[in-house]
Amino acid sequence: MFEIIYLFVIVLAALPLAHTLMQGAGGNHVAFVHRLYRDAAYMLAAVLGIIVFEAALRISLENYWFEELGQSRRYWLSLEYRVAIFFVVSLLVGLFVGANLRVLCRPYVVPTSAPWAVGFLFAAVVGFLATPLWIPLMRFLGATPAGVVDPVFGRDLSFYLLALPLYDDIVEIVIGILCVVIALWIVIGMVARSGTAAFAYRPDPFGASHSHRSVAVLSPKPSWAVWVSWIRQGMVLGTLLCVALGVSRFLARYHLVVDGHSKVVAGASYADVNFWLPGYDLMVACWFAAAAILGLAAAVPRIRNWFLIRRSHWLAPIAALALLFVGAFVVPSGIEDFYVGPNQITLELPYLLRSIAGTRQAYNLEGPSVEEREFAVSATPLTAADLAKDAATLQDARRLSRNCSKSRACGRITRFTPSISTVMRSTAPSGRS
Repeated sequence: MFEIIYLFVIVLAALPLAHTLMQGAGGNHVAFVHRLYRDAAYMLAAVLGIIVFEAALRISLENYWFEELGQSRRYWLSLEYRVAIFFVVSLLVGLFVGANLRVLCRPYVVPTSAPWAVGFLFAAVVGFLATPLWIPLMRFLGATPAGVVDPVFGRDLSFYLLALPLYDDIVEIVIGILCVVIALWIVIGMVARSGTAAFAYRPDPFGASHSHRSVAVLSPKPSWAVWVSWIRQGMVLGTLLCVALGVSRFLARYHLVVDGHSKVVAGASYADVNFWLPGYDLMVACWFAAAAILGLAAAVPRIRNWFLIRRSHWLAPIAALALLFVGAFVVPSGIEDFYVGPNQITLELPYLLRSIAGTRQAYNLEGPSVEEREFAVSATPLTAADLAKDAATLQDARRLSRNCSKSRACGRITRFTPSISTVMRSTAPSGRS
């Protein structure tokens, strides 16, 4: 509707930037950088104004619609949650990203507010993407115990339905932000190492304060102090990422109750409880151990220097943790294939009965109001003539069963067979009790 007007506003805001680019640096690179930053701010202000106008227009239209339905209060409640999430996430992410960019850009001639502007711009995008969290947040705030606990962790059912999804979403957002900041850390460090950094300040040997208006000099390689700061910052970011990944793997343990690795049992199976769960614990320990090592190296210069003196000093811990991490995946998978698979009847029976009992409880198929009956397959006994008559059909069934045994999708279907049969038995017509 307003596309042409928006385009005109953006083009008008871009004219100062185009004029500055046509004029060039003119020998004063610092002033040129500041002019570019100022003119880019004009374009950013125009884009933000368009976004705010579109948001206000959409809110007014949606409010009119909900008022017609008599649900205006619910709409404003959801809007308040979304706005609160947007501002909280934008503030926290903006401070974190802006502070890291400020440290990374310290050796270079950039306006002081530029890293913060980029950080809060990125934070606004993250905050907008995080606004759908208002639904799991409301579920979490309104959660009450269901009175049913799982047999593995002893957690109430409300934790899996109302709390765990919110925890998963928050951890995923944190991991994504850390990955973006680490990527920027790597790119800026590699650019500085390649010697293509254009303008860097000349540090004051007496430690006096300097500003971005310091004399611009070509700096093919940064000083040793800059490299130490860059490495330390990377270690801190790596520590935070390892902690976030450890928390993510810790939360993944609870998903075994909902969706385990078995092809027969719905939920946690014999292999999940006895092998996959300790494997997940080992992965969590590996991530936290890596976080502890990086944190100590970042905090203690002597430990950091010891790691950097020789490559073997940091390759050995990485190789050991990687071996344990891979083993935590490979060993449970191998045990499930070569030990649990051939002995499913004996090993999985208690977990299968528990799965059936959980299904019956979920569908309220227990108690005096439920009556179980058995029904014969046919009124007359099955004879050899019947088998010979339906030989072609039986051959197809045998072939289908053999193919399904090799398919994980068919395995997932068979996991629900006991539950479905239970429902059928409980809802069938009258017969023997």
